[in-house]
Amino acid sequence: MAPLATRHWPAATSGRSRSALLLHGITSSSGTWWRVGPALAERGFDVVAADLRGHGASPPGTPGTGLEGLAADVHDTARQLADPSDGARVDLAVGHSLGALVLMTLLGWQPGLARFVVLEDPPAPAAVDWSRVADEIERDAGRARTDPEGLRAELLAPPASLEPDDADIRVQSLAALDARTAAAELRRGLDFDLAALAAAVRVPALLFLGTEERGSMTVGPARAAVATALPQGWTEVVDCGHTVHREAFGSYMRRLDAWLERVGARG
Repeated sequence: MAPLATRHWPAATSGRSRSALLLHGITSSSGTWWRVGPALAERGFDVVAADLRGHGASPPGTPGTGLEGLAADVHDTARQLADPSDGARVDLAVGHSLGALVLMTLLGWQPGLARFVVLEDPPAPAAVDWSRVADEIERDAGRARTDPEGLRAELLAPPASLEPDDADIRVQSLAALDARTAAAELRRGLDFDLAALAAAVRVPALLFLGTEERGSMTVGPARAAVATALPQGWTEVVDCGHTVHREAFGSYMRRLDAWLERVGARG
């Protein structure tokens, strides 16, 4: 297991806080949660976002780690965050893309890890050209190191049109990425059954999906399969692409608030 670097947003409310653990997607970092983390802190959560192995300030990647190895890393971080008086559970666990896959993998062998789960646009394996993604990762990470201002300007312009803070975080995350190991792992191919991973999530789960037309990576039959496989799932489709929390932050938080109220997780 690798000790993971984390980013912390303390609960802004008085009294007992609830815990929240946030996991980013591939090539990203804990910085991607720069709006979600403070928003959850305002709602009484003590928020920790982790940098997955090979990302952000965490140790470099290790060949052959796979989803199971990344999940083992996260398990150690989650144990430190969890409340022992509540069965060592995290109140809320959130995962985007690769983070969602890691979270589902972890819940498959530690089903009591979290009381409530949010899964954001987990990728469908058959819909992704992993070799092409690997090429893009190496190219973008190289640009982040050699031409950060040029890459930032590109991210600010259409079609990406990122907000300045998001563009800064994107460049920083790519520059910190262990791109060589990440690309090598993707070229080997990721082998997983998305519906089976979802079926192992036995707690109330909110599934965020973007639309296929705008770039969701949960595509084709996998969209219905993952939604129906969640035993206690609720699905929200948002008119945006793959990164719902960044592209549609206001809608993301409104829908998250409504779901937290619905399942009794507002405290």
